[in-house]
Amino acid sequence: MVIFYTVIKMKELIYKELKQQRLDLYLSEKYPLIRSGVYNKFIRQNKIKVNGSKPSNNYKLNKGDIISLYISDDYFIIPNKDNAFLFSSSQIEILYEDDNIFVVNKPSGISVIDDNWQIFDTLVNRIKHYYYKNNIQGSIPQLCHRIDTGTSGIVVLAKNNETLNFMFDLFKNKQLKKKYICVVKNNPKIKDDIYKDFLTKNSQRGFVSVSAKPLNKTSQNIETGIKTLGQYDNYRLLDINLYTGRTHQIRAHLNYLGMPILGDSKYGDNNLNRQLKLKYQLLCSYYFKFGRIKNDKLSYLSYKEITCPMPWFVESFNDRKI
Repeated sequence: MVIFYTVIKMKELIYKELKQQRLDLYLSEKYPLIRSGVYNKFIRQNKIKVNGSKPSNNYKLNKGDIISLYISDDYFIIPNKDNAFLFSSSQIEILYEDDNIFVVNKPSGISVIDDNWQIFDTLVNRIKHYYYKNNIQGSIPQLCHRIDTGTSGIVVLAKNNETLNFMFDLFKNKQLKKKYICVVKNNPKIKDDIYKDFLTKNSQRGFVSVSAKPLNKTSQNIETGIKTLGQYDNYRLLDINLYTGRTHQIRAHLNYLGMPILGDSKYGDNNLNRQLKLKYQLLCSYYFKFGRIKNDKLSYLSYKEITCPMPWFVESFNDRKI
């Protein structure tokens, strides 16, 4: 891990553009770690000056302005593959942890990882930042699976390679039970049941389609269990039991059944999403249960259940605010 030393000295910049630009936007573009909250704090502490004076929060730069920064060199770091985690939040919600696994509650709106490191605020980077900030020794936990960016809830990571490989096998052999909760546009024709269909990927479009019969040799069988927890007007709160874990299975399958998840911009009703002002799908992975584990090292996890707090939309649904 990269170690940064705190050094405070004056850094001077000269604004050379003809067009005016707000000071806070200029600094955040040049130094991404000087975010809005950090900028406002430095202004209050008189650590940022323009032409020798304290500027207003919304000061607009003019050509020739001299910007003096009396802040730690850490804030001048430019992101690269090794330090990208420093540009993410360090806030994580740990649901369970032991010597082998690390389970967290991922908020909606952040991806679990960005393989090209151009998106800084990912779940993996948050965990790296959390380890760095709290000076936790050891390897960073590794992802055992992924959930969609817009989906919130349980994500399991492994603290060592033996556990990681074993968890991969558990997922592959369907020896884990996962449940989701979501709010959908109601279709009264669909009753609580286990629905079995086929899912076909379109890799070029990053899209999947669901059909009653296989469309081609790549089509995979899917099984999705639906249980109604509540309904009113045109909306329904569902408990989803995932028997097969295919890409976008829940979102695509529910849409195929005429019950798109609210907030889902890819498979849902975008007119309704705009009306309800929803940015991400109302879908949460809230329950995770291990099956019987024969591995001596991990047998203590047999039948262990992990849950996360109910997401905000459950209370909103119950209060009829959706």
